[in-house]
Amino acid sequence: MQRLMRVVLSAWREAERVAAERPDGSREHDAALVATERLRHLYGELLDSAKADDDASAVDSAAPLDVLDPSSN
Repeated sequence: MQRLMRVVLSAWREAERVAAERPDGSREHDAALVATERLRHLYGELLDSAKADDDASAVDSAAPLDVLDPSSN
């Protein structure tokens, strides 16, 4: 679980980078925004799953969603 969470977090950050670098309203920008939201949601689900499974190593190594994305509160 821990490795999967790192991969999703990395992809999330890459999507944010792409969105920031592309012109507003471009197809690439819009697609990156969609990917960012989906990956943020997936990361949150993985974190919730790790907590429910008492996967302490995954939970301890993961940054909380509210730290990564303050708008998720």
